[in-house]
Amino acid sequence: MAINIKTELQNLDRNDFMAVANLVDRIIKNIWDTSTDDDCLDGLMKDYMIDLINPNLLDFDSSES
Repeated sequence: MAINIKTELQNLDRNDFMAVANLVDRIIKNIWDTSTDDDCLDGLMKDYMIDLINPNLLDFDSSES
């Protein structure tokens, strides 16, 4: 199941350790389940981290790109 990082972070209580740890676990599981090989795993992890830091960098449909 795909995780929408933008939505998850908007709804996340960042002061709740268990909620943050749960989201991290779900992200890791999603990356692991989606990967087919080491190169794919590396790319997925990079995309997730970029999405966390600045999701606009991955918005290839944006007219601002």
